[in-house]
Amino acid sequence: MKNILFALLALLSLLACEKTIELDVQQLEAILIVEGRVSNQYQQHGVKLTKSRPFGSTGKAPTVSGALVLVKDDANHEFRFVEKEPGWYVSEQAFAGMSGRTYTLIIEADGKSYQATEKMNSIVTQDSLSYRIDEEEMKDPADSARFYEVLLYVKEPQETEDYYLFNFYRNGKLENDEGRTIYFSEDKLLNGRVDGLPFPIYYAKEDEAKIEIYNISRNAFRFYSDLAANLGNDGGMFSGQPANVYTNLSGGARGYFLVAPVASASLKVER
Repeated sequence: MKNILFALLALLSLLACEKTIELDVQQLEAILIVEGRVSNQYQQHGVKLTKSRPFGSTGKAPTVSGALVLVKDDANHEFRFVEKEPGWYVSEQAFAGMSGRTYTLIIEADGKSYQATEKMNSIVTQDSLSYRIDEEEMKDPADSARFYEVLLYVKEPQETEDYYLFNFYRNGKLENDEGRTIYFSEDKLLNGRVDGLPFPIYYAKEDEAKIEIYNISRNAFRFYSDLAANLGNDGGMFSGQPANVYTNLSGGARGYFLVAPVASASLKVER
């Protein structure tokens, strides 16, 4: 009984203590945030450079200008990037990444150096798209007359371990809930042949649907998994602790340099 009483008194004393602690959350040094991508498409590729913002701040992230940005591959090719607008760098010349080659991003900004390296995988074999009316959605569409479901058909190779990033477009606009939703998967969830996998968004008659499938690396999958976990954390009592998002960048920078081939397909909903 005495031990129980002491335990209760100790608990009450802890509950009774109040102390205001002011967290100094503004003193962290801003870090470089990198968003870069090289694909197998013949085009001018881009790299976006910004800096992290202080805790609780709002508005756009500050851009990083005047940086040296270039990409090298393991075949001794070098591609220099020029700043087209504040913080946005594009390759001086168009080029297409090649499967099997390794690409290294090199950045020099504010007296510091950063690097990221990634190998390009093989392109995924894509078959076709089709569409149909979703009868349940048609009864009470959430978005006007959009109750057409677009379906993906693709053969996923089983001899390799693959990971995918998906982009879905409606009439040329990327649909990702203003950057709050990321669509990605590992091949274990696709089970080989994909016969009629529905897009996560609906379409109306005369809408144009498009999909992009990036065959990403395991490290890129880890990055998007971490990023999605943080985006989905609402801070509730059952939410997990915010996690550090994986990065392939050295030098203390965050973000990711994605090197991945992309396959795309599109169709128009005509009836």
